Amino acid sequence: MTKKLDMLFLLLALVFVTVANVSHTVALRYVLLVLFLGYSVCHRYALLDFIRSSRKLFWSLAAFVGYVFLHSLLWSNWPELSLGEARSQMLMGLLWFVAGGVLFWRRQALSIKDVVLLAGTLLCGVELGHAGYVLVTTGALPYQTAFTTATKLELTFFINTVLVFLAVRLFADFSPRFHYASRLPRWLPYLALLLLLSVSLMAGARNGLIGMVYLAFSMLGVFLYWERKRLGWRKALLIVFVICAAVGAMAGYAFHKDTRNQVFAGSADMGWHYQTSKGWLRTEPYPVMANGQGVDPSAYERTAWISRGLDLIRDNPLGYGYGRNAFTRALTHLGIENKLGHSHSGFIDLGVGLGVPGILLWLLFCLSLMFTGLRRFVRGQNTTGLVLALVVGGFVGRMLIESIQRDHLLHLFLFIVGALLAELLREESQRA
Repeated sequence: MTKKLDMLFLLLALVFVTVANVSHTVALRYVLLVLFLGYSVCHRYALLDFIRSSRKLFWSLAAFVGYVFLHSLLWSNWPELSLGEARSQMLMGLLWFVAGGVLFWRRQALSIKDVVLLAGTLLCGVELGHAGYVLVTTGALPYQTAFTTATKLELTFFINTVLVFLAVRLFADFSPRFHYASRLPRWLPYLALLLLLSVSLMAGARNGLIGMVYLAFSMLGVFLYWERKRLGWRKALLIVFVICAAVGAMAGYAFHKDTRNQVFAGSADMGWHYQTSKGWLRTEPYPVMANGQGVDPSAYERTAWISRGLDLIRDNPLGYGYGRNAFTRALTHLGIENKLGHSHSGFIDLGVGLGVPGILLWLLFCLSLMFTGLRRFVRGQNTTGLVLALVVGGFVGRMLIESIQRDHLLHLFLFIVGALLAELLREESQRA
């Protein structure tokens, strides 16, 4: 009976990871969370073991969530809204972290690494199937659109997360000193890699490409560090050349395919000096550059929002009040008319909402996770630790340029890192 129950919840985990970013699945995600919490209560010993083993990491996340509630009560300029956001965003995130940790503290038929890889393959298979249908019916492949998710942000965020698991799996396949435990067929990662790269290029998200470049060179550095003696300098140079050529080809394709890149530098410069125009507030037309060309709205706006957000944090280091739209609310609070939402930067949203202490508490949790993963990888050659460090590093890096610390993006991230941490610590406790 216990094994059947574990298999059922493993299947539910696969469902959650697959559809977390799919549109119109909010009710399903809440139902799944209730079920996972019920599972955690039923396996309270696993719950207590996970919390006890992850003590500093769990309590650092709990301290951050507690600070969000405290700030909402004492210092927010919109306390009622902040408390509602704290419950729906951060409290739910903490519960998803616990749910992933408890489920994978118990040994399952598949690891979280296999679950994420399967989910990515399924979702991108659907995306590619839809692209094929569009090609047949219209004669052209879709570009810069997403079928399964509301925007290409959610799609490329998930793809980049899955690519971390794939990259470490391939690294272990070509490095005899490392082992990547998996029960999936050996050919599946290569099929998944082809699917993910194809869908990512069709999505055409610049930030997704930046994430892939970060991952490629991170893994290249890891591989060369550990395998430099076995390979020799000739093979090492050949690998560097092949990786750089592949990454360069993808980057070049994306650069020339996206016409916005031709005016990126000038647009970003005008955005950084936001005081010279008001187009970034969306209350006036976009400005024109000195050469007479119009700015790229995305580059201009996002840079302006980051620049203005840094000024808001400087002016009020304790924050204006937590909320996904803290940026626009802070501007309105200061009497600045605007038609905005979030700032498209997770750190700006966090700093404007919760101030510098909020940023530091979140970084404490994330950097502690990364350190835990890297230490296990370096000392014990545990590839789960490397996956954990890279997933967290990718999330923190993307927070600089995307508002991903909210809603299903945050909850999926916390579920996955909770599960990875549980598997990492469980293996360690069993060896002890």
